[in-house]
Amino acid sequence: MDTQDRKYKIKETFNAAAAGYDKPALRFFKHAAEHLAQRMGFSGTERVLDVATGTGAVALACARRLGAGHVTGIDLSEGMLAQARAKAAAEKLGNLTLQCMDLEALDLGADTFDAACCGFGIFFLPDMEAGLKIIAQHVKPGAAIGITSFTGEVMEPLSQKFLDRIQSYDAPFPPLSWKRLDTPEKLHALYRAAGLEQPLIYTEQVGYPLTGFDEWWDLVWHSGFRVLVSQLAPDDLARFTAAHREEIEALADSDGIELNVNVLIAVGCKPIR
Repeated sequence: MDTQDRKYKIKETFNAAAAGYDKPALRFFKHAAEHLAQRMGFSGTERVLDVATGTGAVALACARRLGAGHVTGIDLSEGMLAQARAKAAAEKLGNLTLQCMDLEALDLGADTFDAACCGFGIFFLPDMEAGLKIIAQHVKPGAAIGITSFTGEVMEPLSQKFLDRIQSYDAPFPPLSWKRLDTPEKLHALYRAAGLEQPLIYTEQVGYPLTGFDEWWDLVWHSGFRVLVSQLAPDDLARFTAAHREEIEALADSDGIELNVNVLIAVGCKPIR
């Protein structure tokens, strides 16, 4: 798959998922965004770039902390941005600008921003080091750059049961993007390769009990897992869903079905010249 085909596929996947991306089952995105914004240590006056802003979880979390600052959020997916704009309008956040823009062609001016964030987006880039360097070009020397990823155990055992079952079908099984950045060591290595300094890595558990299989299916259908199940023929999808429902509901206890979402947060700095 060439670069343009890859970008188109990512864009269409997230356009399709946009309407359900903020369903309660996926609220870990909002929780993780709050942790990232807190770790950035804003004073309240910064101009912040949020890359791969999606439906705006990180951008909104930052904007709420910037009484005299401003956030610029960019994303490839207009569908996701439409959700972000609606949420910003509902909260009456006037210090947030959202633009449909490709990180790899980003040109908002060198050393323009006081900080930058990217929530669960860097691992989608074919060249993560190059992407982080582009972000660094747009922030001032000494500025903080924060990103989030998942640990390798994210959503287990639910996710592993899903993956084991989907692999029993003949649908193509692409690599799981987040596994490229699923340890503190990988994050440290990426920051060093991109020329960033003093990366601090934090781990946060942002999971919660799901009420049942239907919430788990909301998460599957409105996340990157959608790419896998959407390849199944209708009859296969029906069989898959019935069998998967049974194995997921077997995990329930009196509190529901526990969703483990262990998140990695990295914050490093652009060197001061």
